[in-house]
Amino acid sequence: MITQNRWQHILAVARKAKNLALKLRPKDEQFAQDMFLLGLLHDIGYEFCNDVCNHGAIGGKILERSKYKHWQEVANHGNVTIDNMSDELFILNYADMTTGSNGEDFSFDERLKDISDRYGADSSAYKKCVIEVEKLKADKRYNF
Repeated sequence: MITQNRWQHILAVARKAKNLALKLRPKDEQFAQDMFLLGLLHDIGYEFCNDVCNHGAIGGKILERSKYKHWQEVANHGNVTIDNMSDELFILNYADMTTGSNGEDFSFDERLKDISDRYGADSSAYKKCVIEVEKLKADKRYNF
């Protein structure tokens, strides 16, 4: 179920995704609008599961059935096996990994600490996020 805190996270990710889109493609307002909507939809899978589920895959399936054009980005956000992120997936992952669970603006290190505090430093969730942050930092778009 999507909690009030998660709604705060979702809205903050959407706004950050819009702003990142405008940095990456400054003259493309439609892209910014699309990234805002992607941010709003990225955690929709949580409505149908608990915190330990694969919410991305669940949300992706729901959005695929609805013919949403970025369903794959929702399904793949946080998936550390993706080597070549599309601009859309990069923006979503970056926005998600720099936004706290209550919508706070976090650095990567603060976000990792937040995840470690909630799930444990030995959890698979935390370990996946460490890998994701490394990939985001290594990406040529990181300092856009």
